Amino acid sequence: MKHITLFALFSVSALFAGAQTAKRYNSADFFKLKIAVGQKLGNIFSRTISYKSADFPEQVFRAAGTGIYTVTKADPIAPEFDGVFRYDGRPESHSKVIMTDWGKTVNYDGTVSTNTDGSGVLYNSLIWGKPPVKIAKGDSWQVTISQAWELGGPGMQTVTVIDIDAASHTVRLKREGNGDGFYDGDKHQLSITKDGNLMKMDVTPGTTHWIGYTTFQNGLVISDELMSTRDVTLSTDSAKFSAQQREYILLNAMPANDTKK
Repeated sequence: MKHITLFALFSVSALFAGAQTAKRYNSADFFKLKIAVGQKLGNIFSRTISYKSADFPEQVFRAAGTGIYTVTKADPIAPEFDGVFRYDGRPESHSKVIMTDWGKTVNYDGTVSTNTDGSGVLYNSLIWGKPPVKIAKGDSWQVTISQAWELGGPGMQTVTVIDIDAASHTVRLKREGNGDGFYDGDKHQLSITKDGNLMKMDVTPGTTHWIGYTTFQNGLVISDELMSTRDVTLSTDSAKFSAQQREYILLNAMPANDTKK
């Protein structure tokens, strides 16, 4: 009887351990770009920045728009697009766009720069790093973001696989990290109104914490949301205020067959 009990316990333990082992997949199935010449890729996006304080009325800045990318070269390593971008309230812009280094480097009309966007049309290795060759639900990897970017300063980030749909080549990731210093394109001064007086104040940023979820399909961003928060100090020669800053971006793939923007 004792032997039967031990065998039964061993069998149950083995089955439980097997059930806990998530199936592993080639990461390229989800992150390698699959596009075709003439294909149109569309996204709709928004960004909000808020400075909230007990010392002055909350300041809020918002921007939103759409981007349509028509594929002119379907190279998964260096794709090329004709881009049409419209930020509501601003003139529409057109650019030839080339992306390389897993989306880390972008060329707009011959001007090459690091892609510091917090989100975009495809995978950006500056933000997401290089994924492991094999991934499974629950896996994670660490990313060192070595420079200021759209919603954070240089820092460390953990990327975790939340869900995998192998049949549709879709994966949902969680990203969470911390960074210090100014963001890329950050405000170094902020004008606030205090007791009817307009004051231009210097901004000193604290440590940023960011967290969000992103869904990829064949290397393209399908949905994305990211929130960054930090404490900031605003100061002049005669005044000093504390505030909480938060920024968030939302991006979703959208139908792009209609040429009207």
